[in-house]
Amino acid sequence: MFGRLYVGELKKQTSPGAIITLTVIAVVLAILMAVLFSAFNDLINTMTYGTAYEDGFDGDFNVDIDVVLPGQEQTTNGESSQGTVYSPETVEFMLSSLREALAEAEAEKAEIGYDYYMQQDRIYAIRGQIVFYEFIRDNELYDRPIGVLTDGTVTLGNSITAETFINIVRGMLFLLPLIYASIVAGSTFADEFKSGTIKFVLTRPVARNSLVTAKLLASVTHAVIGYLVTFALFTAIGYAAFPAESIDAVFMFNNSSPTLAPSSCALGIYFATDLVMLLSYTVIAFFVGAVTKNRIVGIITPILLTDVVGAVISMAGVGRFFIANALDWGQF
Repeated sequence: MFGRLYVGELKKQTSPGAIITLTVIAVVLAILMAVLFSAFNDLINTMTYGTAYEDGFDGDFNVDIDVVLPGQEQTTNGESSQGTVYSPETVEFMLSSLREALAEAEAEKAEIGYDYYMQQDRIYAIRGQIVFYEFIRDNELYDRPIGVLTDGTVTLGNSITAETFINIVRGMLFLLPLIYASIVAGSTFADEFKSGTIKFVLTRPVARNSLVTAKLLASVTHAVIGYLVTFALFTAIGYAAFPAESIDAVFMFNNSSPTLAPSSCALGIYFATDLVMLLSYTVIAFFVGAVTKNRIVGIITPILLTDVVGAVISMAGVGRFFIANALDWGQF
């Protein structure tokens, strides 16, 4: 009985027009972004390896896009197109410098009090860097390129790879299924109340808990399918347009618990963290639409939580305690 109810709600929420429109938009944007970044990539390679050498230029631009690198130098003991090559001397120097910076940041926090939380948390960032360098030292990861994935970013060298392309366009990749999921979930009950069909639905021999659960699962299913299609599309175009290069990278959760793995594992992390946030916003849109009986409120609430309210509350220094910010696991 519940299976039929779920399938019925799934069909009821399906809008071919909306699906086709969002799919076309996703395809066009993915191709457009790939073309733009490919042109940018060619420009970098031309300037780095082309005629610039004839003028005595060494070609080292150290281009970093959306990058967090514990080592501020592109290379230390050798050349590397991605990651940073560390040496024992560099690691010890950085650890000493970071411990001094940590002491200064803690003193600053004690001096300014609550106002400290209205700026970037330097203590959190410095502690993460210390953990990173200690991991490099303890595991003797010297004389080879090492990247780092933390705070939702990945290493990028002097050229754009498939992984970095997907990372850069993640905001767009997440926004499209978010809009679609918000429309579906926010309209589920609101449309029933607006058209008056809710009275007929409630007279059916179905428990209200089962009805709500079926509608919610149908909305979540639409969100998951929309995200899978969008992620697969951007991933396919990314790997078709850019090289698939992978190096050893240190993955850190919450600026701690470092783990060494191929940098390509970042794609799985992007997928999981963004999917969790998308499902959370889908549930919020569903219940807001049901409570307010207004599809517009249900649709815009997740978007406002993401881009407006979260930013304002962060400026007040309590953003880390706000649900919309906490749901973004990518920051860890």
